[in-house]
Amino acid sequence: MYSQDWHPDSTPHFQKDGGVWPVHCVGETWGAQFHPKLRVLEDAEYLKKGTGGEDGYSVFTVRDPQTGREASTALERILHGRGIRRLVIVGLATDYCVKETALDARRLGFETVVIRDAVAAVNLEEGDGERALEAVRQAGAELV
Repeated sequence: MYSQDWHPDSTPHFQKDGGVWPVHCVGETWGAQFHPKLRVLEDAEYLKKGTGGEDGYSVFTVRDPQTGREASTALERILHGRGIRRLVIVGLATDYCVKETALDARRLGFETVVIRDAVAAVNLEEGDGERALEAVRQAGAELV
């Protein structure tokens, strides 16, 4: 299972449209593509986040940027439907999407592993990434 931020050109998520983040991961652009060294399996499923301008750091939930209302994505249903009990999490950004996805995975009862060498933090404040990893570890995830 792979997830991608896949934002429209304009979204309340972006600074230019009133949000907090610079433009990133616009669908059908290089910024939304997987890292070229990531081995992407041909028969894998993809969950694209933010396609309708919604916010949300965890791959398990999305949030309407106007109302703040949260809704679940299809991820939990897909994983349970396939009998998956263990998640290995890699990607961006340690202090936002990785952290929130790992915390939700633990809350939902999944065995969770985060590969330290395969994540990177934004670090708006020095140490944000390390604090995020510690929160994930405290929640019961394994860091390798």
